[in-house]
Amino acid sequence: MEHLKLRIAKVVDKCKEDGTYMDPETGKSCIKAASKIKYFIEEFVGEIGIKTSIKSFDDFYVGYTEIKDKDGLILSTGHAKVFRNKPNSFECAETFSLSRALSFFGVMDDNITSKEEYDHIGIPLKERGGADVIEHPNAKVSLLGTPVEHIIELISKAKHPTRLHYIKNVSFAEEFNVAITRHPAVYRDLMDRYDVRMLQLNNQGAKKNG
Repeated sequence: MEHLKLRIAKVVDKCKEDGTYMDPETGKSCIKAASKIKYFIEEFVGEIGIKTSIKSFDDFYVGYTEIKDKDGLILSTGHAKVFRNKPNSFECAETFSLSRALSFFGVMDDNITSKEEYDHIGIPLKERGGADVIEHPNAKVSLLGTPVEHIIELISKAKHPTRLHYIKNVSFAEEFNVAITRHPAVYRDLMDRYDVRMLQLNNQGAKKNG
């Protein structure tokens, strides 16, 4: 396991050499999906497999990626929803789901989201090392009067996937809708927290059932 961590860290270091990019609103930095995919394949080709599928709906595509070992054990998964009216929506659903699966595998900086995903939804990033980079994470944003940090706390404390789903889609559905239209960077941060917690809960359930 320690050897695997070192190899993942090697991949991340190569990705960072291609550039790291900061979201000025959250202060988190990310790396390129293209770099993640390239260096992951170079390091693990023939050892770890990638399986990606795309589901088509009326208005959007959903990409789903599994990263598996030689025995077929799922090491991580990633989902991505991309609206069909966006350029290259099919390809983006595939790439973004793979990038997120790689993030959950450990190939990431301190942000699950890749630079290409930020570009796709029109959020400007600052390349780290540039003179104009100013770090000022906005942790005190409120959505309809509810502090974002409160929503994040509830997400992190959710004990079951059904509870997590309820928080996002019922309790704070309006807040999430406001975030995606008015505060896209905050929305991505909330979805990062949501995805990570859902992965943790699913993995806990898999271990218990196993």
